[in-house]
Amino acid sequence: MTSNLDISIDQWANTALLHPSWLRPEEQAAINIIRDLLRTRTTPQVAATSIASTYEARVRSGDPQLWYLWTAVCDAVQHIGYKIDHLSLLAKMLRAISKVPDVLDDKGHPIKQPTRAQIYWRDMPSFAYCFSETAIDHVLLEDLDRGLGVNRDSAIQRLLNGNVFGALYLLELDPDGPRYDFWYFRKLALDHFMYALEVTTETHYQIRRAEVYIPPAAMWILIAGRNIYRYCKADQDYKGEDVYQRWIGGEHGSELTFLGKDGFNLDRWMFWRTRFEHISMLERINRDVMEYAVQAAREMRKIEQGLDLA
Repeated sequence: MTSNLDISIDQWANTALLHPSWLRPEEQAAINIIRDLLRTRTTPQVAATSIASTYEARVRSGDPQLWYLWTAVCDAVQHIGYKIDHLSLLAKMLRAISKVPDVLDDKGHPIKQPTRAQIYWRDMPSFAYCFSETAIDHVLLEDLDRGLGVNRDSAIQRLLNGNVFGALYLLELDPDGPRYDFWYFRKLALDHFMYALEVTTETHYQIRRAEVYIPPAAMWILIAGRNIYRYCKADQDYKGEDVYQRWIGGEHGSELTFLGKDGFNLDRWMFWRTRFEHISMLERINRDVMEYAVQAAREMRKIEQGLDLA
C-alpha cells in the first residue's frame, strides 16, 4: 500500500520535474533518483553514484551548472520537512557524492570549479553556498527580525527544516568531510545558538523572536549535541578574540549576553544550557517552544555526564 508520505514524495517529484529550472536531462534524472532514494527504492550510495555519473559529462564539458542539482536537493529538504529519517537519507547521499572518485580532465588532473577551485566531487562545489541561499531563507528571517509582515509559520518551518537537515549533514561531514561544507555547517549551528540564546528575552517581540530560533537551536543539540560538545571542548573555530558581534536581532534585538571567546568553547556551552533552562521556565513563551528548550537542556546535561552514550 502506498503511504501518504510516498504520495507526498511523488507529488514533490512530479512538480519538480515541470519546474523551468530543472528541465535539462541531468536535473530530470537527478529528481527521479532523489525520488527513489526518499521512497527507499535505492540506497544513498547508489543514488550518489548515479548522480555523479549523470553529471560527469557536463562537468567535463566545462559547464557543470551544479547549482540546479543542489537547488533540487534543497527543494526536497524543504518539501520533506521535519522527517528525520528521510532528511538523513539526503545527508548520507550528499556525503556519498563527495566520496565518488574525482572527475579527471584529459591529462588526468582533477577538474576544479573555476571560481572556488573546488574539486568535483570531493569538495562538493557550491553546495554549502546554494544551501545558504535557498534552504535557509535570509529574506524571510530578516523580515521577521524587522517585524515586517511575512508568513510567520512558513518561515519558522523552513528554518526548522533547514537546520534539522544541517545537523544531520554535520554528522555525516565530521570529521573528514569536504572542508568548506564542514566549516559552513558548524557556523550554521553556531549562528543559531547565538540568535536563539545569546540575546535577551524580555520584551514581547524578543519572546516572539525566541519562538522562531529556539526550536532550530534545540534540534542541533538533540541531533548533533555530542559533536557540538566536542567542538566546545576543543575550542573549535576560536580565532583568538572575544565575540565580535555586539547587537543581533534587528531593531528589537539586544546586545549579546555572552561576551566570552568566539567560536565553540565550554564557557559558551554552559551559557547555552543555562539559557535553555531559563527559557524553559518563561511563562510567556509558547508551550511547544518551551518543550524544545526543556529537551535541549536535558540532553546537554546528559552529554556532559556521558549519559547520552548509555
